[in-house]
Amino acid sequence: MNMKIFNRLVPGILIILGLAACHPRPVEDLALADVALKAAQKVKADALAPDFYRKAENFYLRAKKDFTEGYFESSKKFATQARQMAEKAEYRALQKQANIRPKISDEDSSGTSSDPFKTRNSEGP
Repeated sequence: MNMKIFNRLVPGILIILGLAACHPRPVEDLALADVALKAAQKVKADALAPDFYRKAENFYLRAKKDFTEGYFESSKKFATQARQMAEKAEYRALQKQANIRPKISDEDSSGTSSDPFKTRNSEGP
C-alpha cells in the first residue's frame, strides 16, 4: 500500500518542483526596454538627457547579459529599470526640445513678424 502512494506522489511532486524552478523568460520585458531606448534615441535623448539615457543603456546591457547567462529574474529587473530610465530620458529630451524650439507663428494678429531676424515687408533696417 505504501508503495502505491509513493509511486503516485513522487511524480506529482517532481512535476510541481520542476515547474516552480522554471522562471519565465523576460522576452517581453527586454523588447519593451529596447523599444523605449529606440524611442529615446529618436528624440536625441543621448544628447539632451545623457545621464538618464546612459543609465538606460547600462541597465539594458546588463539585462541582456543576465538573460544570456540564464539569470531571468535579474534580467527582468534590469530590463524594467532600463525601460523606466529610457522613458525618463525621452521625456526629459522632449521637455528640453520644447523649451529650445521657438514658437511657431510667423506673424501675430497685428501683422508684424514675431521673428526678430525676418525683414519687414520691403522696408530697410
